[in-house]
Amino acid sequence: MNMSAPSPLRLLSLLFREYCRSGSLPRCPEPDDIMHDTESVRAFHEQGESSLLPVYHFNALATSRLLPEGGTVVDLGSGSGQYISYLAACRPDARILGLDLSPAMVELGTEKMVRERLYPRVQLSIGDMTCFRDLVPDRVDVISSVFALHHLPDLASLERCFLEMEYVRRLYTGAVWIFDHARPKHPRTAEEFPKIFTPSAAASFQRDSRNSLLASFSFSEMSDALDGSFSPKVRHVLSRILCLYQAHWVEGGSVEPRGVWKGEPLAPAARENFRGLRRIMGGVPLHDVT
Repeated sequence: MNMSAPSPLRLLSLLFREYCRSGSLPRCPEPDDIMHDTESVRAFHEQGESSLLPVYHFNALATSRLLPEGGTVVDLGSGSGQYISYLAACRPDARILGLDLSPAMVELGTEKMVRERLYPRVQLSIGDMTCFRDLVPDRVDVISSVFALHHLPDLASLERCFLEMEYVRRLYTGAVWIFDHARPKHPRTAEEFPKIFTPSAAASFQRDSRNSLLASFSFSEMSDALDGSFSPKVRHVLSRILCLYQAHWVEGGSVEPRGVWKGEPLAPAARENFRGLRRIMGGVPLHDVT
């Protein structure tokens, strides 16, 4: 989501092409080194401070609803920690461990946590989302993953990740929150989407956005893999109209009261984009902060 309104004509053209096409594109996994490259890492980090704020706000509210007071979040594929730092600012009672395979991301994110005085309450470590059970703390209330699962190379890796999530979730009777792109139907969508929603972003960020869309798992692939891996009921939502986002979650077993939301109000442009995201993601329950 960009901080400025997208071009209505370009957006309508994208929506029409997607609506008229059935199925989805063949999946194209991302290049292995996409988030180890310094330019890509910096571009992604800087863009996260602006155009991704409405997405972070939406995910933070969804995660916060599942998170008891004083709870702990393990976030998979945290990158440079932009999202978890936002969640931590909104929920100062929570502890967060972010895991990512990229040393460059972890280094940059750790600098950010120290600079923003979130460390050691919020920490980033190198970790594999398909094998992380030995890295988690002695309490896990929510396992989350935001815009990260599309980095996995194949469906078998996705299933291993979900089985690992379910192992940790069962151990602590915790909750799960997953948000990611859904693979588009039309080949032009991946090219047009970043130009429409992040027109001022660096070329490397737009390239990464295109690659992320092409590497995303379809809604049915994600839903089927989750249902086959988790013992409790998993809830699934695909965004309406612009069917390029998907969310999945498992309710936790905690009866502790939810922590208090301390987030600052969004600026008008970001608030409008957040409301748009909330409309198309109807059915996703969020922390009520009114």
